[in-house]
Amino acid sequence: MKMMLTLRQAYIAAYDFLSPFYDKTKDDKLLDLLSCMNPFLWKDGGSADPATYEDWLDSAKKITNKEQLNAKQAFQIMLEFLRFHKNEFNYAPEWIITDLEKKTHNNEGWLRCVSKVIDETT
Repeated sequence: MKMMLTLRQAYIAAYDFLSPFYDKTKDDKLLDLLSCMNPFLWKDGGSADPATYEDWLDSAKKITNKEQLNAKQAFQIMLEFLRFHKNEFNYAPEWIITDLEKKTHNNEGWLRCVSKVIDETT
């Protein structure tokens, strides 16, 4: 069975996936990005900075025009989102982009986050 998720679910999975990287590194740039991304701050489930979610949607448009994503598309959107934030605001540290570009969408940590978000939001 193929895991499919919405753009919103992919955004939450990306937040969940990236958060432990901050816990391990205490990288201030990553903290800035995660603080803006936080989808759990407000009752309505919106990101802490609504413009950040709009950036996510813009990144998604560069990858696909579909409403339902597979894990690979969601991973590609996350990478595009990180590249955008690195280039535009210097929020995403280069090391995380380089590290994730070496991984595939079916790495254990990513699939665990995708599965968790699907289970919790459906």
